[in-house]
Amino acid sequence: MKSSPARTNDGQLLRRLMENDDECAAVALFRQLYRESPQLRHWLQGDYARDAGLRARFENLAMNEKAPDVGRFAEIAEENQAFCKERRRLKSQMSAALYGGLTWSEIMELICQHQAGTLDPGVFLLVRDWRSAGKPTPALRWAGCALLESILPSGRRRLLKHLDLALGVAAKYENKAKRRSAVGYSDWWKLNALFYILRYPCESYRTGELVDHLASLDLAISAKEVRRFCTRHGIRRYMRAGRPRQRKTLRIAR
Repeated sequence: MKSSPARTNDGQLLRRLMENDDECAAVALFRQLYRESPQLRHWLQGDYARDAGLRARFENLAMNEKAPDVGRFAEIAEENQAFCKERRRLKSQMSAALYGGLTWSEIMELICQHQAGTLDPGVFLLVRDWRSAGKPTPALRWAGCALLESILPSGRRRLLKHLDLALGVAAKYENKAKRRSAVGYSDWWKLNALFYILRYPCESYRTGELVDHLASLDLAISAKEVRRFCTRHGIRRYMRAGRPRQRKTLRIAR
């Protein structure tokens, strides 16, 4: 009798646990990462293979648990230090809080929170991105490990419940016609306000411009609600007395 796809996938998990030791798993993971990451292939075939000093530095980085995190292969090479120093200098000259006093990352975190609603934002984002990708990328696999690490040692089931609910919500969210109902009215208007802020970065925002933008989307939100939303999340509002002057905003594509 043939097994169903779901049954086959369940069996794959069992086989991996029963038939593989740590070395087998390490080889499989390394092979998969090598196949999926052009940057890793380039680094291993080039810099790592040629430079004994680089190999020694990476050995220390990999085996020292207190070593700082590294975000790029190039950061491991000493010749990259000048580039990193110049990047930090240029970054220090730019305002990081371009979005009403918040950074791009802080706005994106708020967007994720309102997309998730009552669900854990991390779980919702993992489910949504995994379904969208169709297969686990290195970043998704890394996040999936973090999810299991937060559940299995402690035995707390809260995130498992959120995972189950997120599967249903993410399926509705993928459908544009159902997306608004999946998010809910309150989170929907806040999402659109945040997307506006993301598209038009500036130091502060007039309450009226946010209200008008929401009205253009058929969202009747009062100025009081918008002010409360901005205050809660630390988004600066244009507070000068008198008629607000016209302000130029920079559109940034991400």
